[in-house]
Amino acid sequence: MLLKSNFLYGEDFKLRKGVLIIEDGMIKGFTNEAYNSDDVFEFKGFVIPPLINAHTHIADNSIKDIGINKSLDELVKPPNGLKHKYLSGCDEKTLIEGIRFGLRDMRENGIKYFCDFRENGILGINILKKAMKKEGIERCPKGIILGRPANLTKKDVEEVIKSSDGLGLSGANEFKDEDLKMIFKIFKKFEKSTKNNYLYKKLFSIHVAEHMGAVNFSLKNYGETEVERLINLGVKPDFVIHGTHLTDEDIILLNDKKIPVVVCVRANLSFNVGMPNLKKMSENLLLGIGTDNFMANSPSLFKEMDFIYKLYHLDPKDILRMATINNAKILNIKDVGLIDEGFKGVFTFIKKSNSVVFSRNIVASIITRCEKGDIANIWI
Repeated sequence: MLLKSNFLYGEDFKLRKGVLIIEDGMIKGFTNEAYNSDDVFEFKGFVIPPLINAHTHIADNSIKDIGINKSLDELVKPPNGLKHKYLSGCDEKTLIEGIRFGLRDMRENGIKYFCDFRENGILGINILKKAMKKEGIERCPKGIILGRPANLTKKDVEEVIKSSDGLGLSGANEFKDEDLKMIFKIFKKFEKSTKNNYLYKKLFSIHVAEHMGAVNFSLKNYGETEVERLINLGVKPDFVIHGTHLTDEDIILLNDKKIPVVVCVRANLSFNVGMPNLKKMSENLLLGIGTDNFMANSPSLFKEMDFIYKLYHLDPKDILRMATINNAKILNIKDVGLIDEGFKGVFTFIKKSNSVVFSRNIVASIITRCEKGDIANIWI
């Protein structure tokens, strides 16, 4: 097919007007030549790389805004956090409906992929899969599901890994040394798998340094930070979540081991746990962004990007990269994240609305002004 529009093209998001040539789902080229063909689809707004939400807990959509002004541990620490108590009281139908509304919310916000940390073992994984199937997988954002074993047995860990796209653990402090090593050893055994007749790598991720309580607990009980402990145990995550209170030594270690970080700044402030040193992290690490718990936060990456810009004043292009190409790299989504030759024809469509008309810096306007009403719900 041929797609005519205004594109944020390449890694520098250069604004280019013309026709994108797409064959077998892949971008084959770009031209400024005029096409008079029935195969041309014209979109009069702006086409940007697909937005990717790299960290969610979507089942929490069924318990929005419980426990306002409670501490993070009171809310989410397993197994007795308020969130876990409420979710355990939700029947499967309620959870599925909540997830379906969450999927629609992401779709309306232009999100094409998301990575969900799915709690409650096989049951939690299957509930998300059922919700996506009911909603219509071809219309849903594509989910990367990182499961979490309900029990620390070899069988449970293996089943979760086989049934999902990898593991998404709550935090190192929740596990003894031997348990972390056991889980990671099993993960490495099943790390490479076949899906739809092609080989792909499953992912291992974990929360680190989310709040000072977690940092102090690790230092008191293990004599080292969560990052140091993981690496010294031989447990190397594909990426870590939050890093709100990473030490300088943690950042050096993550850089040395080439471990990216997915930050969730709005969620950190919602839970009143502080702000990550995004400037230093962005200078030393591959950074992605997510929105974390649906319970406390909307899944809008537009709000997340706007928030980050206003707090940190990073280059708007760097912020957009976090939500697109960086997240694609972190989640190992092949050939996605940019509008360029050799990448898949997956896009987020921005209407020619008041948010972008007369813009003198289109990337800045998109990340600081756009909202879900600016999204055209187009799927190619």
